[in-house]
Amino acid sequence: MKTPHSIAVNRARPLGLWALSGVVLSLGCESLDTSGEVIHPIVDSLTTPPGEATVVLSRGGRAGEGSTGPVATFRERFERREAVATIGDMEGTEQETFGLLWDAAITGAGEVLILDRIRTDVRAFSVTGDYLYTLGGQGEGPGELQVPEALVLEPGGGLLVVDQAQLIHRFARRGDRLEYRDRTRFEGEPRDACRAGDDLIVHGMRSGAERNILHRTATDGRPEFGFAVPYRYAPSLAYEMLSRGQVACGVDAGGWVVIAYQLRNAVEAYDTVDGELVWNARIDGLQPTEVRERRGGREVGTGIFGDEPALHFLERVAGGNGVPVFVQYSYSLREDILNRTGRHTVETYVLDPGTGEGEYWGDSIPPLLAVSDEYAVSYRNDPYPQVRVARIPR
Repeated sequence: MKTPHSIAVNRARPLGLWALSGVVLSLGCESLDTSGEVIHPIVDSLTTPPGEATVVLSRGGRAGEGSTGPVATFRERFERREAVATIGDMEGTEQETFGLLWDAAITGAGEVLILDRIRTDVRAFSVTGDYLYTLGGQGEGPGELQVPEALVLEPGGGLLVVDQAQLIHRFARRGDRLEYRDRTRFEGEPRDACRAGDDLIVHGMRSGAERNILHRTATDGRPEFGFAVPYRYAPSLAYEMLSRGQVACGVDAGGWVVIAYQLRNAVEAYDTVDGELVWNARIDGLQPTEVRERRGGREVGTGIFGDEPALHFLERVAGGNGVPVFVQYSYSLREDILNRTGRHTVETYVLDPGTGEGEYWGDSIPPLLAVSDEYAVSYRNDPYPQVRVARIPR
């Protein structure tokens, strides 16, 4: 049986990693110094040291029972959502067959944009599931994509496709469809992106001395501004592992960006104007795949530490821009991980971006590609890729 979960929040008083020991599964490694000693122990290298936390939610009974505020208000609407479309058919047309569902966006024109990572294209459908048109496709020419990572809507109705090939592709609205306009280069490896008002916030790592992982890129020509440094030191593999996550943005509580980390039990919010940490949260009982520098050895690795019966993996971050932030983790038993069965459940936590306070919404919500004030787009990749669109009533 799972242990009860609670969300603990620090406001500008961050938390560090838990101490773990005993490795049974290693997923990656990197040499340290020639003596094999740990140069900077990871727990000491995080810029968010341990601190006090206030528990704002305890899991038990009905998900979210007894809570109030914007998250509870949105939950009442979300629970009444109605399915309006199912997109994806193993034996359907080329437009209805997907390789790997990666991201989605819901435009003001009533389109559902779906990013297929394997086919490297973006397909547009109506909210009722009718195919409209396709953007991108594999290649290096104008309008073509290489390693598309994230879809970001622009205020004027356009679309940005953030590409791991250090590119940001721009598609402008022309009539009833989007068309390629231009592309710019991002100096680094973008992992995700979102928009806070007029500012594009790119989550990405850069080589060299710079350790900022969030980068404000304005559309009005203002210089780029980097902030958020969760891990201060080399080796680079540990920096990349501990810094990688997914983001959501908004301006309803001032310009903000929320990042949930893949390999740490941490969710943080930053002010996009000055880059200052606003709050950080952890979920008691959540056990991510941890990273550690092994004393007496020459490796940095991830793995199953100690006797944990199960592990959590960050699945999706969605929402923002007027709605709460959804943070979803897949929950896998230890034996299923080691035996590669693929069995898991998805747990959903929903946070108020202004405060970090939130609720546990249970394990019945499928993984979410996008959530707006009006629609939720969920997906599955097994037994074949399929997207479902639901309308969220007022």
